[in-house]
Amino acid sequence: MDTFSRRQILGAAVASPAAFLLPSNLPAAEERFQIGIQEYTFNRWLKSGKLDHLDYPALVKKELGITHIEYWNRPFNGKHTDKAYVGELAKRTTGEGMKNVLILVDAGSQLDSADAAERKRAVEEHKGWIDCAAQLKCDAIRVNCRSGGDREENLRNAADGMGALCDYAKPSGVKVVIEPHGGNSKNPAWLLEAMKRLDRDNAGLLPDFNNFGEYDRYDAVEKTLPHAVAVCAKAFDFDKDGNETKTDFFRMLNIVKDSNYSGVISIEFEGHGIDPIEGSRKTKALIEKALTLAG
Repeated sequence: MDTFSRRQILGAAVASPAAFLLPSNLPAAEERFQIGIQEYTFNRWLKSGKLDHLDYPALVKKELGITHIEYWNRPFNGKHTDKAYVGELAKRTTGEGMKNVLILVDAGSQLDSADAAERKRAVEEHKGWIDCAAQLKCDAIRVNCRSGGDREENLRNAADGMGALCDYAKPSGVKVVIEPHGGNSKNPAWLLEAMKRLDRDNAGLLPDFNNFGEYDRYDAVEKTLPHAVAVCAKAFDFDKDGNETKTDFFRMLNIVKDSNYSGVISIEFEGHGIDPIEGSRKTKALIEKALTLAG
C-alpha cells in the first residue's frame, strides 16, 4: 500500500512549485471567507496507515492549496498531551504559514450526560484537548452534546458540563463549540437555547450542512450562523455537473454569504467511490463557484 511521508510531500512540492499555486483562499471579493479542510475527510487513509497524522497538513497544502487546517482527535492516538509531539505538529503548520482552526473531539464521556459524575469526567477528559488546541493556536475545539432525553433536563446538563469546560478554556482563548451531532443537538432551537443558557463568549456552534437530521438544514444553518466559529461544508457525492447530491451548495452558501459570518468554510468529504483528494477538490470547486455566484 502506498503511504505519504512528509519528505515525499514536500519533495514533490519543491520539484513541482506549481502545485502550490492553487489558491488557498477565495478571490479578493471573498476575503471574508477562507476554505479549510477537516481531517476526518481522510479517516480511512489514517486508519489504514496510508497517511500519517503529522503529514496531513503538508498533504492538503500540496494537493489542494489549503492552509486552514482542522483536526480530528482520534489520529492523535493519545499524544495530545505530549508537548513535544504537539510542538512538532505546530512547527509543521504555524511554522509553515498555515492556520490551525479547530479539533473535533469525540470523547468517551459526555458533557451533557444525565449523570453528574460522567459530566465531571467529561470536563477533565476535554481539558487536555483545550491545552492541545491552545498549543496549536487553534480557535476552538468541537464537542458533542448528544445524550438526548428530556429537553429541559438535557439543557441543564449541557449548561453544567459545557459551562465548566468553557470556564477552564477562558484563559487560553480557545472556544468550545457544539456541532449538531445527535440527540437534541440536531435541533437548532435546542442549540440556540443552549447558547442562551451558557451565556459565555467562548461558547459557540459548528453548523454542519448535513447534520440536522429531520430538521430543515437550510433553516438550521441560517439560525445557528450567528454563533458559528466555523462552518462545515459536508459533501458525499456529486452529479455529472459537479453538484453535491444531498445539499444545494448554491442555496446554502448564499445563506452563509447573506449572514454576518466571516471565517473558515471547511471541506468534510465523506463519500466513497473516489479518493478523498478528488472528493475534496470537487467540494472546494463547488464552494468557490457557489460563493462567486451568491448574491
